[in-house]
Amino acid sequence: MKFSILTSCFLLLCACCFAQSRSVAKEGFLAISDFGIKEDGQTDHTSAIQQVIESAKAGETVYIPEGTFLVRTLFLKTGVNLQVDGVLKQHPSTKRGDFSLEKQNSPNPLLKGTGVNSIHISLNSQSINEAIVLTKSQKITIENSQLKGDSTKLLAYPGISIFQCSEIAIISSKISGFGMPRKNPDSYQPGTGIRIMTSNTISVRDSEIFNNGENGIFIHGSRKIEAINNVIHHNGMSAIQVAFGNTGKETDYRFVGNVMDQNAADAVDINNRSLQKLKDIDCLIYDNVSCNNGFVNNESTPDGSGIGTLINVSNVIIYKNTAVKNNRPAIYVESCDLILIKDNHADNQVEVVLDLGEMLVDSNEFSSINLMANVEAEKLTLRNNQFHSLSLPNGITVNDFVIENNTFQNASFNFNFKQGNILLRGNSIRSSRSSGAILLVNFSKATLEENKIESTGGPAITIRKTAFPVEIIKNEIRSVQACILEEGSYNLLLKENKFTALSGSDDNFTVKSNYPSKLRLENNEHHGIADQDAIVLIGTGTATIRGERLISGKSNYGKVKITE
Repeated sequence: MKFSILTSCFLLLCACCFAQSRSVAKEGFLAISDFGIKEDGQTDHTSAIQQVIESAKAGETVYIPEGTFLVRTLFLKTGVNLQVDGVLKQHPSTKRGDFSLEKQNSPNPLLKGTGVNSIHISLNSQSINEAIVLTKSQKITIENSQLKGDSTKLLAYPGISIFQCSEIAIISSKISGFGMPRKNPDSYQPGTGIRIMTSNTISVRDSEIFNNGENGIFIHGSRKIEAINNVIHHNGMSAIQVAFGNTGKETDYRFVGNVMDQNAADAVDINNRSLQKLKDIDCLIYDNVSCNNGFVNNESTPDGSGIGTLINVSNVIIYKNTAVKNNRPAIYVESCDLILIKDNHADNQVEVVLDLGEMLVDSNEFSSINLMANVEAEKLTLRNNQFHSLSLPNGITVNDFVIENNTFQNASFNFNFKQGNILLRGNSIRSSRSSGAILLVNFSKATLEENKIESTGGPAITIRKTAFPVEIIKNEIRSVQACILEEGSYNLLLKENKFTALSGSDDNFTVKSNYPSKLRLENNEHHGIADQDAIVLIGTGTATIRGERLISGKSNYGKVKITE
């Protein structure tokens, strides 16, 4: 009974002091110093500051001045803002814990908000666990904050944890040191800058997220997420990672204007390994710059895409990004559909794996496009790009493959498909390889129109007997050995092309056909080597020749039956 009376008197006295202090404070602005709370670097101020927060009314701001104030955990209150010009530092006695899949939140974050809303936070902090944990909350703004974690901790909690929240904005803030720096290229440990779980309408803007143990920003099972104009660097995994649950809510992402530098994995990693099949995510990756991702202590990690990794997703636009000196492909695409890749610049390749619905690669600069051996694609269009080469392994499927108005600096194409229609039109193709520029082996149909092809290492176009139907029309082809070397492709059409044989080997032909099978030569122009054979038909077979013009060189039809 005595304890209850004393406690009641104490609380009444505190309430009177708070009321008196509020009367002299600036309207709507509650400085903790007005409540007798002074910084000394030793006192645990948790209870005292929490009482100020609890006494504040909606719309008021609790102000913490210069100095270091030790606390364990402060609980946010709906409508009550927090401005910290000094430093909130977690007291050494704060209960610690280790992050795990079973325990993804610590027992004592620095700030905790559960079911709160309409709060503005400006915070300088040093925390043992999370700086801020928000659960089932909305309309929270974290702005002009500096959040520092424990960089010595191996299994660290995130800097900001957001779970089942909406309308959360993180603006002009710095988040660093949540977790030990990654030491090994083959393993990593928890410690994320911002962790967003099962939430919607979250914005991270104009912030710096760096030196965290794992990802800069991690997003799981969430929608309507944007990361705009941030600098995300030196984190132990990806700058931005999107992971998928089984709710199907993952959609509407905007990753724009970010600088992503020296993270140990990908710039943007969108990885749908869930049970969902080919998720439409409505995603824009735009105007980002990334460099030196995918390394730990100058050693390569298994990751490190410069612009983005896309796995089992659809409806993604990758536009006007720049990537240099990254470990893995600029863009990695696995089992995706409806992908637009436009106006990007990177010093490495685009890699396509497994199933592909439709992808347009337009007006980019990449080192190459690499289709892996297990690709089965519906439609792939390469248009107006600058590439070094194009890698096409045997046995892939591309039902419609359009290669149009591109520049290839040193190409060697191998079209040996299970099936697929191929159109090469308006490209500039150069090759110094001994295999030549283009090898046609197997497909449904191949058409080459209005290309400029120069091959200085081997025949420009080699056509196997198994390759048909093939139409080669209105191209300008310059080559050593042969502009066209064909081995009996059925009903092959060579029409209105300009062939120029280049010296550099013992045999320099414009067209060389072995055992032609209904070969058609129509209105082509041949610039052979003077006094040497330009058009050579070998063995038996049949050919139709109409309007051929030999500007230089000779023709030798051998025993082939000619119809003119």
